Amino acid sequence: MESKKFRGSQLWRLFTLFMAEFLGTGVLLFGGCMAGLDGFDNVTTNVSRGITFGMVVMMAFIIFSPTSGAIINPVVSLAAYIYGTLSFPLMLLYVVAQFGGALCGYGLLRAVTPWHYYQQALELGAGHCVTAPHASLSPGEALAVEILLTGILVWTNCGVWDPRNKRDTDSVPIKFAFLIAGLSIAGGPITGASMNPARTLAPAIWNHSYDGLWIYFAGPTVGAILTATIYRYLFWQECKDVAQIAAPAGLQCNCHRALPKLI
Repeated sequence: MESKKFRGSQLWRLFTLFMAEFLGTGVLLFGGCMAGLDGFDNVTTNVSRGITFGMVVMMAFIIFSPTSGAIINPVVSLAAYIYGTLSFPLMLLYVVAQFGGALCGYGLLRAVTPWHYYQQALELGAGHCVTAPHASLSPGEALAVEILLTGILVWTNCGVWDPRNKRDTDSVPIKFAFLIAGLSIAGGPITGASMNPARTLAPAIWNHSYDGLWIYFAGPTVGAILTATIYRYLFWQECKDVAQIAAPAGLQCNCHRALPKLI
């Protein structure tokens, strides 16, 4: 009886949310960075790494979305707070879980694979799965790229959260798989296409490689704040009628402008 009460309590709910984001981000780092390991009779490419990250995001979304939304990215959690999907305390819970999950996920990958692969990656560059700007880029250019890439990612999330899209969620996992793969393939050679401070910080800590780390915190954060704010105050509309939600935007939908409710 007491066990049932605890499982139905708010504390248990918060624990399940924390674990979903912790494990989801861990899966992202474990599976995504595994795709960048050279030496197992294979040579990875930017395209193969981008596709793998997209597939891993899809897998994490399918598994953990029913529990926490599978945000698995601190700046997307921030965007969800700005948009109105997350409360501030819940956003903090998500961010802590995501950074912790990233550190553990990448640490697990290092624990189950040969150490010399990571040493070789450090000798050849910034380190395995470490995001670093291309040598030809200035810090400002790299920052701008991360702002834009993250902006596209967050804008897509805002579109998914929009109540007018509530009927079109069945294909969201595969849509995000293509989105992440496309952004990673496009931006990978330039900045590593991080779009996620937790994804960048974990490999940086484990490889002791911190050059340009600030870019991958500042860029995604600025991109997330800008795009979430623009979407919330310029494009967001509340539809009371389900029929209105399905109507083409700008044609039949006579929704009134309103802010989303916090949960």
